[in-house]
Amino acid sequence: MQYPQFIDIDMSTPDEGGFPTAISWSLPDGQLKSVLICPDDDWEPWDNTSDQVDIQHLLDQGVSGPDVIRELNDDLDGQTAFVDGLDNDEQLLDMLFETYGSTLSFEVATIAQLFPQTNLESLLISRNEIASQYQFDLEQIEDKVRTLLHLYSTKSQ
Repeated sequence: MQYPQFIDIDMSTPDEGGFPTAISWSLPDGQLKSVLICPDDDWEPWDNTSDQVDIQHLLDQGVSGPDVIRELNDDLDGQTAFVDGLDNDEQLLDMLFETYGSTLSFEVATIAQLFPQTNLESLLISRNEIASQYQFDLEQIEDKVRTLLHLYSTKSQ
Protein backbone atom coordinates (compact mmCIF):
# COMPACT_ATOMS: atom_id res chain seq x y z
CA MET A 1 0.00 0.00 0.00
CA GLN A 2 1.20 3.49 -0.82
CA TYR A 3 0.52 6.07 1.87
CA PRO A 4 0.39 9.82 1.84
CA GLN A 5 3.21 11.34 3.81
CA PHE A 6 2.63 12.62 7.33
CA ILE A 7 4.80 14.83 9.49
CA ASP A 8 4.86 15.97 13.10
CA ILE A 9 7.24 18.24 15.00
CA ASP A 10 7.98 18.70 18.70
CA MET A 11 8.77 22.12 20.04
CA SER A 12 10.85 23.29 22.97
CA THR A 13 8.02 25.13 24.66
CA PRO A 14 4.51 26.20 23.68
CA ASP A 15 5.45 29.70 24.79
CA GLU A 16 6.71 32.44 22.50
CA GLY A 17 10.26 31.67 21.44
CA GLY A 18 9.66 27.93 21.11
CA PHE A 19 11.70 26.18 18.44
CA PRO A 20 11.67 22.72 16.77
CA THR A 21 13.40 20.00 18.79
CA ALA A 22 12.44 16.81 16.94
CA ILE A 23 10.69 15.83 13.74
CA SER A 24 9.12 12.63 12.49
CA TRP A 25 7.75 11.91 9.02
CA SER A 26 6.54 8.95 7.03
CA LEU A 27 7.60 7.65 3.65
CA PRO A 28 5.19 6.39 0.95
CA ASP A 29 5.72 2.78 2.07
CA GLY A 30 4.70 3.65 5.64
CA GLN A 31 8.17 3.64 7.15
CA LEU A 32 9.03 6.37 9.64
CA LYS A 33 12.00 8.63 10.03
CA SER A 34 12.67 10.67 13.16
CA VAL A 35 15.48 12.97 14.19
CA LEU A 36 16.36 15.26 17.04
CA ILE A 37 17.19 18.77 15.86
CA CYS A 38 20.31 20.53 17.10
CA PRO A 39 19.11 24.01 18.10
CA ASP A 40 20.46 27.04 16.30
CA ASP A 41 22.06 29.73 18.49
CA ASP A 42 19.58 32.27 17.07
CA TRP A 43 16.77 30.34 18.75
CA GLU A 44 18.31 31.13 22.16
CA PRO A 45 17.86 27.51 23.25
CA TRP A 46 18.93 28.01 26.86
CA ASP A 47 16.13 30.55 27.34
CA ASN A 48 13.30 28.98 25.37
CA THR A 49 12.64 25.50 26.67
CA SER A 50 10.31 23.72 29.02
CA ASP A 51 11.59 21.57 31.87
CA GLN A 52 11.13 18.43 29.73
CA VAL A 53 13.68 19.50 27.10
CA ASP A 54 17.34 18.61 27.63
CA ILE A 55 19.25 21.17 25.56
CA GLN A 56 22.57 19.42 26.08
CA HIS A 57 21.08 16.19 24.74
CA LEU A 58 19.85 18.05 21.63
CA LEU A 59 23.29 19.59 21.15
CA ASP A 60 25.01 16.21 21.59
CA GLN A 61 22.57 13.98 19.66
CA GLY A 62 20.70 16.37 17.37
CA VAL A 63 21.13 16.61 13.62
CA SER A 64 22.12 19.99 12.20
CA GLY A 65 19.34 22.08 10.70
CA PRO A 66 20.80 21.98 7.17
CA ASP A 67 21.06 18.17 7.32
CA VAL A 68 17.45 17.87 8.54
CA ILE A 69 16.28 20.18 5.75
CA ARG A 70 18.21 18.23 3.12
CA GLU A 71 16.72 14.92 4.24
CA LEU A 72 13.18 16.31 4.46
CA ASN A 73 13.44 17.87 1.00
CA ASP A 74 14.87 14.65 -0.44
CA ASP A 75 12.16 12.44 1.08
CA LEU A 76 9.18 14.75 0.56
CA ASP A 77 10.16 16.51 -2.68
CA GLY A 78 7.14 17.50 -4.73
CA GLN A 79 4.73 15.77 -2.33
CA THR A 80 2.22 17.02 0.21
CA ALA A 81 3.05 16.25 3.84
CA PHE A 82 -0.01 16.14 6.05
CA VAL A 83 -0.15 17.40 9.64
CA ASP A 84 -2.91 16.88 12.18
CA GLY A 85 -3.59 20.61 12.26
CA LEU A 86 -3.52 20.84 16.04
CA ASP A 87 0.01 22.04 16.67
CA ASN A 88 2.37 24.65 15.29
CA ASP A 89 3.92 22.22 12.81
CA GLU A 90 3.75 24.58 9.84
CA GLN A 91 5.23 27.49 11.81
CA LEU A 92 8.01 25.28 13.15
CA LEU A 93 8.86 24.08 9.63
CA ASP A 94 8.93 27.69 8.48
CA MET A 95 11.24 28.60 11.36
CA LEU A 96 13.59 25.72 10.59
CA PHE A 97 13.79 26.49 6.87
CA GLU A 98 13.99 30.29 7.28
CA THR A 99 16.78 30.01 9.85
CA TYR A 100 18.97 28.34 7.25
CA GLY A 101 17.73 30.30 4.23
CA SER A 102 16.13 27.23 2.66
CA THR A 103 12.89 26.59 0.82
CA LEU A 104 10.53 23.67 1.34
CA SER A 105 10.45 21.40 -1.71
CA PHE A 106 7.09 20.04 -0.55
CA GLU A 107 3.66 21.31 0.44
CA VAL A 108 2.13 21.10 3.90
CA ALA A 109 -1.60 20.54 4.42
CA THR A 110 -3.86 19.37 7.23
CA ILE A 111 -5.48 15.94 7.37
CA ALA A 112 -8.81 17.74 6.82
CA GLN A 113 -7.61 18.40 3.26
CA LEU A 114 -6.73 14.72 2.80
CA PHE A 115 -10.25 13.70 3.90
CA PRO A 116 -12.48 16.55 2.70
CA GLN A 117 -15.64 14.47 3.20
CA THR A 118 -14.99 14.24 6.98
CA ASN A 119 -14.77 17.17 9.37
CA LEU A 120 -11.62 17.65 11.44
CA GLU A 121 -13.37 16.89 14.73
CA SER A 122 -14.49 13.47 13.47
CA LEU A 123 -11.01 12.76 12.14
CA LEU A 124 -9.47 13.59 15.50
CA ILE A 125 -11.97 11.36 17.31
CA SER A 126 -11.03 8.51 14.95
CA ARG A 127 -7.33 9.28 15.47
CA ASN A 128 -7.76 9.14 19.26
CA GLU A 129 -9.62 5.82 18.99
CA ILE A 130 -6.81 4.36 16.88
CA ALA A 131 -4.21 5.62 19.37
CA SER A 132 -6.11 3.96 22.19
CA GLN A 133 -6.58 0.71 20.28
CA TYR A 134 -2.89 0.40 19.41
CA GLN A 135 -1.67 1.99 22.65
CA PHE A 136 0.07 4.83 20.82
CA ASP A 137 1.23 7.74 22.95
CA LEU A 138 0.04 10.95 21.29
CA GLU A 139 2.70 12.84 23.22
CA GLN A 140 5.34 11.11 21.05
CA ILE A 141 5.78 12.44 17.52
CA GLU A 142 6.50 8.98 16.07
CA ASP A 143 3.24 7.67 17.51
CA LYS A 144 1.35 10.68 16.16
CA VAL A 145 2.61 9.85 12.67
CA ARG A 146 1.87 6.11 13.16
CA THR A 147 -1.66 7.01 14.20
CA LEU A 148 -2.17 9.11 11.05
CA LEU A 149 -0.93 6.21 8.90
CA HIS A 150 -3.49 3.92 10.56
CA LEU A 151 -6.17 6.58 10.15
CA TYR A 152 -5.44 6.71 6.43
CA SER A 153 -5.63 2.90 6.21
CA THR A 154 -9.06 2.83 7.82
CA LYS A 155 -10.51 5.84 5.96
CA SER A 156 -9.26 4.81 2.51
CA GLN A 157 -10.89 1.38 2.53
